Amino acid sequence: MSRATVLVPSLSSPIVPDLNLIFSPDFPLEERAGEVFTVPRATGSPWSVARVGPAEEALRDIEQEIARRFGPVPEGTLPESAPGDALGAYAFSFVRPSFAAPFASQLEAIRFGEHVVPVFGLWKDVDDVTRSRAAAQLLVHRHRGLDDFVIELDAKDDERVVVARCPRPETLGGAVAEVVASVRRSRSWLRRWFGQKPFDWNCALRIPPLDLCAIRVQEELIGKPLADGDGRRIGDARHAVRFRLGWDALPPIEPGPITLGRGDMYERYFVCDGPFLVVVLGAPPQDEVRLAAWIAAPEALEGATAGAP
Repeated sequence: MSRATVLVPSLSSPIVPDLNLIFSPDFPLEERAGEVFTVPRATGSPWSVARVGPAEEALRDIEQEIARRFGPVPEGTLPESAPGDALGAYAFSFVRPSFAAPFASQLEAIRFGEHVVPVFGLWKDVDDVTRSRAAAQLLVHRHRGLDDFVIELDAKDDERVVVARCPRPETLGGAVAEVVASVRRSRSWLRRWFGQKPFDWNCALRIPPLDLCAIRVQEELIGKPLADGDGRRIGDARHAVRFRLGWDALPPIEPGPITLGRGDMYERYFVCDGPFLVVVLGAPPQDEVRLAAWIAAPEALEGATAGAP
């Protein structure tokens, strides 16, 4: 079983069995028609910081900014030294949605493949106050069965966390497009009147908490000139992403019996006990994709792992 979590360069990346994929649009360079251009996506984002410039200066600036905004720089996020007189392009994204009303949590709660993992969410053993407050943050977009659903968790600020299980698509982008389409269909007037039933006492939500970190060196950009950089070439280009979900749940309650990860009988299960997708979106109607993660390797759910293709 692979323990890798890979930061992929685009949503067109294929989904691979037993491999976690993370996509973030926050890297400040992109290649178009054989040329490399700067893009302003990461500038000013509360969840990311990016620098492009003379490598030593850019490396020093981003290290200080990461420490100021997010705390100590995670080990391996940045190189120890910069490449001489070349340009450096660095980005660090820390996506960590939080919820106004915390969800419950439980240790040793579901089976994910061959592993037993903790969860956060809502189920019958949760007290009435916690359940009613947290359930108000949930919006069901689709429920076709145990392994085919789309549910939205309304986070603080303007973030929305969409969690989905669906038949495995060929690419990460295919999964994201399908889920975002389900979210948008729910906003139509017809679906508002005749859409999915709300999340209620006959529903169970169980999601493994995530703490994932991945680093990607953008090898395809190194050595190429920056289109608006006076002919200077890129000597180093790397992006690090950390993604945490469920970290602000209530302290765990005593675990109950494990029954295929689903436990008591419910009318509708929203249980991530197999490969699932998480998409962090901005406010509607733009539905900006801030991060997408395909979670397939259960070992990674136990803590942070890193991978660099």
